[in-house]
Amino acid sequence: MTIALKPYHRPVIEVLPFLALEKHQLHNITVAADEPLTLDTADLLHKFGSPLYVVSEQKLRQDYKNFKRSFSDEHVNTKVAYSIKTNYLPAVCAILRQEGAQAEVVSGMEYELARTLGIPGKEIIFNGPHKTQSELKLALSEGALVNIDNFNELELIEQLSEELLTPARVAIRVNFRFGTNPWTKFGFNNENGESLGALRKISRNNKLQFEGFHCHVGTFVLVHELYANAVEKLIELAKQARELGLNPTSLDIGGGFPSANTLRPEYDLPGGSQRTNNDFLLPYAEHIFGQLRKHSELFGNNPTLILEPGRAIVDASTQLLSTVIAKKEIVGGRSAVIIDAGVNLVPTVCYYNHQIKTVAATTTEERGLLKPVDIFGPLCMQSDRLREQILMPALNVGDHLSIGNVGAYCHTQSNQFIQPRPATILLGEQGPELIRRAETFRDIFALDLLPGRLRDDKCQF
Repeated sequence: MTIALKPYHRPVIEVLPFLALEKHQLHNITVAADEPLTLDTADLLHKFGSPLYVVSEQKLRQDYKNFKRSFSDEHVNTKVAYSIKTNYLPAVCAILRQEGAQAEVVSGMEYELARTLGIPGKEIIFNGPHKTQSELKLALSEGALVNIDNFNELELIEQLSEELLTPARVAIRVNFRFGTNPWTKFGFNNENGESLGALRKISRNNKLQFEGFHCHVGTFVLVHELYANAVEKLIELAKQARELGLNPTSLDIGGGFPSANTLRPEYDLPGGSQRTNNDFLLPYAEHIFGQLRKHSELFGNNPTLILEPGRAIVDASTQLLSTVIAKKEIVGGRSAVIIDAGVNLVPTVCYYNHQIKTVAATTTEERGLLKPVDIFGPLCMQSDRLREQILMPALNVGDHLSIGNVGAYCHTQSNQFIQPRPATILLGEQGPELIRRAETFRDIFALDLLPGRLRDDKCQF
């Protein structure tokens, strides 16, 4: 019997799903716990301009409460100090302050912002490798807790403490090796004995009120066990501090907790990870408290755990609305669109595949077929690409897109390269409120001076 062999054909994966589009509507932004808000995106962009940052007040409050609840423990006093550098929009900071957050700052500018918003010095944690003499003097005199970064700073604080009416509140930043990418720039190294040397120096100065230890595991940390390792190392230091006559009361484990954003594959764990439910922070809390409970007596009768979250509580609260301004076919037969928002507004695209959704002007089955497309911004550089080969329905000029999870480090690291920055609105119970107006030409050049010898009769600068 002869068997006829059929020629081999490689398997092909065909994209067939359809996406339901809603005319003009912006979803997933709520103004109250029981009342979803559906807004007309076209109206928002017409009123405030495109592109447009949109902050959900309810989502911001919800994520803060979830974070605080995840790290609650009956045996440990937990304090949440919001990392202001993550997003220092005054409205965002004020909302978190209303929810009970303290402030973590890394510069005199951020310290001034916290104080201007009504946060007292005693509820501010001052971190960072560079604090000027005047900044330290003010912070210490107002009762802020200063996490000392290096021996030069320690010597300066000792000098300043002679002028204070009360002992200076201090702790030490400690760094130690974690895997292949240690954070060695900040603080006193643990392996070479620097941290113990700092403790010895502090123990000999009664003008310093030593309160504890500070460390930072990393950023967007997906391995829960790293926090347990950090606490374990700091507990050993606490034992040494006790032997030197110091009485630590707090352990500051820093931040680094992830958000619901999606890391680019080269940075994510194999298989990715899910952080979309309200319980994703619980494993972090379990690893931290699991170690701390065993040795809580090292931190006195009321041991305090300090956390410095940023991304985990603000990232998902904000999205960036934009408009398609052109479409084209590029090399390799790939489809591409250009939108009016670039990487200058979403600088985090180098690390994250931000979720991008359509808010289309029309709804048809043909437009619902998902096809790969490159999404470019308006800047004059090839690297201004927000997503590569993302599956989207067919897009037309004038369509609106929503870029998600832009609440962390997008405002603070944005810039005016080629384009001024857009407005930001807050969606709350009162409806849309402008919390940052769009920049103008005058805003961008307000600090520049043009010498008279460079002017001519046509110059209007």
